[in-house]
Amino acid sequence: MNIDTDKLVEILTGVLNAPARSPALQPLARVKYPGRELGHITEYGGGFSIRLYKFGHEYKHRGPVPKKLPLIRPAAVQAALNDALPDGLSVTAVRDCGKFIEVFIRRREP
Repeated sequence: MNIDTDKLVEILTGVLNAPARSPALQPLARVKYPGRELGHITEYGGGFSIRLYKFGHEYKHRGPVPKKLPLIRPAAVQAALNDALPDGLSVTAVRDCGKFIEVFIRRREP
């Protein structure tokens, strides 16, 4: 599958802003400014690396910042994102980096 970063931003924005999200995605911030918040996609040999910010640490957050960082279960986030991605892509790893998580997405070869 041939996908560019703009299409990936559109897909992830739809997943994170869906009215009914998976419980695994609840600690992640909704996307208000897709170009700014999801624009840091790094493309590497056949895959993508993207940062998704936790609630309270997103771009232009208004309101109090949570005193504790929300708990992220990387395996559950990986499963939830894999269910939402189109057939040619899969999440290979999710890494919790404090205020954000780093998601590694790779193209699946047929």
